[in-house]
Amino acid sequence: MLSVLVFVIAVGAALASVDTTCGLNVLGSLDNTKVNRSRYALVYILSCTIGGAITGLAIGVIHYVLALIPIDPYQNYLIITGLALFLLLEIIHRTGLLPSGNFVVPSEWIYNSGYRSAALWGSILGLGFITLQAGVLFHAYLLLALFISPWWLSVLAGAVFGLVRASVYSFPFFRRVVYRMLDERIYNVTLLTAIRQAVTKLLILGAIVWMISYS
Repeated sequence: MLSVLVFVIAVGAALASVDTTCGLNVLGSLDNTKVNRSRYALVYILSCTIGGAITGLAIGVIHYVLALIPIDPYQNYLIITGLALFLLLEIIHRTGLLPSGNFVVPSEWIYNSGYRSAALWGSILGLGFITLQAGVLFHAYLLLALFISPWWLSVLAGAVFGLVRASVYSFPFFRRVVYRMLDERIYNVTLLTAIRQAVTKLLILGAIVWMISYS
């Protein structure tokens, strides 16, 4: 049950990450690259997937350490409390209080993007914690992944996060959809941000209800 939630939230976090400065810069790099776009995208996707798997491996190591502590009776309560806190922060628009990376991609990576840029950028975005994250889904994914067994599921979830995050940027259809949503506004935010916020709340609330129902 928890494993399913991890993968659902990981995919959600990967999709939400497009609504960031780094995410939008990736779109620009693919549009401005002077090398073969298909090969550029392939290098980016592979690097991003590997980066995600590395983060998943780190989570698996932490999980191994946590397994030495007798917290099993309280595991679901810890997860539900964490998710409830994330939901509250999302509702009151205070997600900036959560720790997040602040790596800023050099401008030359965008305007002179080649295979080296694709590999570096893919690895960095796949790791996840180095760059800015939109909302709370990435943090929720990390929280859930800490408690899944066996450890290699964390690696697989991380790889899925990286693969999905890279794919959103790499395929022309997805880029066109993102650009279209950036042109539309709902009140003071873009349609992209409005959809991300709504889906995030639904996913976190659904995860809480699911966890409670199995507690």
